[in-house]
Amino acid sequence: MESIQTLKDKCRKCFTCVRNCPVKAIKGEIDYTEIIYERCIGCGKCVTNCPQKAKIFSDKVSSMDRLLASGQLVVAVLGGDFPAFFHNATPGQLVAGLNQLGFAEVHEGAYGVELVAVEYVSAIEVATTPLISSHCPAIVDLIERHYPKLINNLIEVVSPMVAMGRFLKGVLGAEVKVAYISSCNGAKLEIESEEIRGAIDIVLTWRELNNM
Repeated sequence: MESIQTLKDKCRKCFTCVRNCPVKAIKGEIDYTEIIYERCIGCGKCVTNCPQKAKIFSDKVSSMDRLLASGQLVVAVLGGDFPAFFHNATPGQLVAGLNQLGFAEVHEGAYGVELVAVEYVSAIEVATTPLISSHCPAIVDLIERHYPKLINNLIEVVSPMVAMGRFLKGVLGAEVKVAYISSCNGAKLEIESEEIRGAIDIVLTWRELNNM
């Protein structure tokens, strides 16, 4: 399933999404506008700017419910911005709620930064050209799909999310399922990448978690 979808019955072809797409990744069909996924970087400007709400991020609540009900070991990794969304809950209350939903463990995604920090230091120490952080999936997709001449400037280190997923699967076992939860919609597109597929099994936004 693609990370951004078009609700064709809602689209009025006003072309607001086309005008706001920074990488020209939307085309007009007969009755609606459609995303050109080969060009899309998952930034979400089409979602936030559509007056008809015809562009939406793919909802993973049903998939998450099925995974939690499967009997498999499922752990949650929380992005560091969780206090901004769940500002009325303490971290302990949030963890308790996740446990009640069926998550076996809850981990802080910020630890993923520590996992990649050493590699960043090493890359910077030997660099002879300007470097671009590979932390943001939208930036990585932007360069890979639209500015390939800059690919060699990208630091060859996975994102903290991917590093955290690989770490947990290494500690808990390859069969464990890892859900990453944050405000980053670009992460939904990132886990579709063949190179890192399997590190994270599903990505939820805070809004999706709240709906659960």
